[in-house]
Amino acid sequence: MKILFCTAEDVLLTTLEYRFRKKGWQLTVAKNARRALDMARKELPALLVVDLELPEYEGLDIVQHFRKQIHPTVPLLTIAPVEEESLLFESLRLGANDFILKPLKPDELMLRIRRWLA
Repeated sequence: MKILFCTAEDVLLTTLEYRFRKKGWQLTVAKNARRALDMARKELPALLVVDLELPEYEGLDIVQHFRKQIHPTVPLLTIAPVEEESLLFESLRLGANDFILKPLKPDELMLRIRRWLA
């Protein structure tokens, strides 16, 4: 399963890469909205995870463009700190399926991904 993860947090990715490989999932990473959308157009992921803490609301742009221009039903999860609750709710309004609060708990993320891929 190919999972596209858009975040600028290298530490987070380092933590997750091992867990994804262990599950047999292929983790593909984009660090900005343009790259994420280009990658999704070239090879549709089984699931998309978007960090909403990208600069200039790029995370919300990804959600909106992915839903309208790339695929309406591929599972899309967003992550953001609890202080950014309004961004999380906006992401749901724009078409995200689910969200996870930061600080991110890797086990929770893995469970939710497994649920959406089932």
